[in-house]
Amino acid sequence: MANLSRQYRPKKFQDIYGQSNIVETLRKEVEQNKLGHAYLFSGPRGVGKTTAARIFAKAVNCLAPTQGEPCLECEACKKTSLGGCIDIIEMDAASHTGVDNVREAIVEHVRFVPVELKYKVYIVDEAHMLSNSAWNALLKTIEEPPEHAIFIFATTEKHKVPATIVSRCQRFDFKKVSREDIVKRLKELASNEDCQVDDVVLKNVAVKSEGCLRDAENILGQLLSLGEKNITSDIASLIIPASNLPHALGLLAVSSGRDVKNALHEVQRLEDEGISLMPLFDDLLTTARELMVYKASGKTDILDSGVESLKIIQDVCRVFSHQELINISLLLMERRKDAKQGLDPRFALEMAVVAVAVGATGEFSSTNQMAGPVTATELRVRDSGATGAVNEMAGLPETVAPKDSPELPVQPAVVDRPPVAAQADASKQVLSLDEVIKIWSKLLQSLEDHKSLVFILKLCRPRSVQGEKIILEFQYPYHQQTILQNQKNKLLIEDSLRKLSGLPSLSIDGLVNSSADSTEPGKKDMASNLINAFGGRLVS
Repeated sequence: MANLSRQYRPKKFQDIYGQSNIVETLRKEVEQNKLGHAYLFSGPRGVGKTTAARIFAKAVNCLAPTQGEPCLECEACKKTSLGGCIDIIEMDAASHTGVDNVREAIVEHVRFVPVELKYKVYIVDEAHMLSNSAWNALLKTIEEPPEHAIFIFATTEKHKVPATIVSRCQRFDFKKVSREDIVKRLKELASNEDCQVDDVVLKNVAVKSEGCLRDAENILGQLLSLGEKNITSDIASLIIPASNLPHALGLLAVSSGRDVKNALHEVQRLEDEGISLMPLFDDLLTTARELMVYKASGKTDILDSGVESLKIIQDVCRVFSHQELINISLLLMERRKDAKQGLDPRFALEMAVVAVAVGATGEFSSTNQMAGPVTATELRVRDSGATGAVNEMAGLPETVAPKDSPELPVQPAVVDRPPVAAQADASKQVLSLDEVIKIWSKLLQSLEDHKSLVFILKLCRPRSVQGEKIILEFQYPYHQQTILQNQKNKLLIEDSLRKLSGLPSLSIDGLVNSSADSTEPGKKDMASNLINAFGGRLVS
């Protein structure tokens, strides 16, 4: 089957979809014979820039235009439509970028009068690819062109066109074509080909094309090439991969029920069905975005708006606030980044859905833990409250200390006082602990190229400030050795802290959290915590 975008390329302004304002302006200029000498068409790919330029070139040379539209019947229109007219010059700037190409094709050619038509029209596609020398060679010609010459520059990157050129052109910014216009155009093409395509399929094609009408027409051409006269969703799945948005919505709906067990079972079911989990992260983010849109406006353009799906959407929106949906999106971005860096995608997804199910998404206020390290009080509350909630919801036994073990004194929730020797420097303290916590997230961002350091710094926290020395609390001795005994790592962190705080003599020191060596069952190490949470045994 022929390429639909070429076979049915618009021949009049009225056939161009989604650019009504631009089309009307160009049509009025032709109708009133108030033409400019240079035009700049900018916008995304596949939205009609080159097509509009060709129709405009045809209209200005038409011998009998009707309200600014080319008649398509006169000799000039026929020659222009056939593409062999020597007065319509199209130049691909992507393959003719140099100054010699411009001089040969335009500068030396433009001074000659048209041979067959009224105007010489130069259409320069992908104009942003021209070199600076080529633009300079064009500058004088565009500033003072012959009366018989019209220039049209089409580009997807207007910011790369020199300002001296832009200021001498009439500018038209093409926009992405709306989904409604794309569906309308696809129905028209399907009707011309005597085929019936389900509305769900057309809507899916419009979503996949992302506002690019040419891409949508090409996808429809692939569907019609299957030879079927009635294209259903099942047939379309042979060309267009089935959307995982319903699965993503279902997973968020299960997680909104605050049931960890069901949420983990849903992840297991999706993987058993062969759903690729990495793309599912993107679908979950799209779903979260659409839920925010629906919560604000009461409508959604992407999610299925059927009766059953609409009820699920409404139920999920009732559970999650706008802030929770934002936190869920940030959490998913963080877990997706972990999966791309080597973490098992299923484990990353399970951590995300468990956090949603237990309502712990508020801990992820940004992809870089922008909230900074938490205080000792927050850590104790989080360890005692959140862990109990997870155990209760997942049906896991709660870890209890043996009855015959001596009762340990309860530690106060505040940070311990510094040693007496350090109290003498309290009056010299130039940076408070709160200020350190505020700049901690910026420190992590400045060290993002050093993945291992960022990983360790996320697990530790500033404990106190003694003069110009920041005391860090580490969870494991190995982390303390990696940061403090490796002079390169230590200097790197100290230099970043000095730049962020403005204190040239700031330094770091640290200690290991004494609770990390606790012999309480289930708290010995990370492996024990994972076994308690997910079951299994330690192999090696």
